[in-house]
Amino acid sequence: MVSVGDPVVIDTEPVEVAGGRLVSRSMDNRLGSYIALEALRRVNENKKNQARFAAVAAVQEEIGLFGSRTAAFTVRPDLAVAVDVTHATDAPGVNEKEVGSHPFGSGPVIGRGSTLSPRVYELLRGAAEAADIPYSVGASGNSTHTDADSLQISRSGIPAGLVSIPLRYMHSPVEMVDLADVEATVELIVAFVESIEPGVDLSR
Repeated sequence: MVSVGDPVVIDTEPVEVAGGRLVSRSMDNRLGSYIALEALRRVNENKKNQARFAAVAAVQEEIGLFGSRTAAFTVRPDLAVAVDVTHATDAPGVNEKEVGSHPFGSGPVIGRGSTLSPRVYELLRGAAEAADIPYSVGASGNSTHTDADSLQISRSGIPAGLVSIPLRYMHSPVEMVDLADVEATVELIVAFVESIEPGVDLSR
């Protein structure tokens, strides 16, 4: 019934559990797609944004960042924010000394590192603080292992940011998130988009 090269997944349904948490397979990175599209819907409803906003559900991030590469050439953005997941640090076996402190309930993780735009980071952090959205900061010394890596070297270079949702049991059929963190991440992207003014200086 199965041939070499056939895609196979474990068939499980999402389950809500106590504490406002959700367990499911493939939340890495279907959550990113949901957040981008839900943020686009809310921005469109609010009609407060002064900038054009495109939401992209990119494919093949895990095997080479291919979808974000082609999307960058098609959309031609002035700046881009990748939305992904990161390891929640209140789970067994996660070392906060290596990855920082991002427990459930702490909100989105705003990325900061050598491949990420300092200006986009500042704008994301400023939007979070202005809207009173809880957040933490995740540092990366080299690549982020997300679509942000391909975005920042696409075309002539796109100022890129990264926002991640704390997630437990990554790459398993029982990935878990706190729905409050998911909502806070949507709110952050909306606040960020609505804070962008025409002609914003994105220079490093």
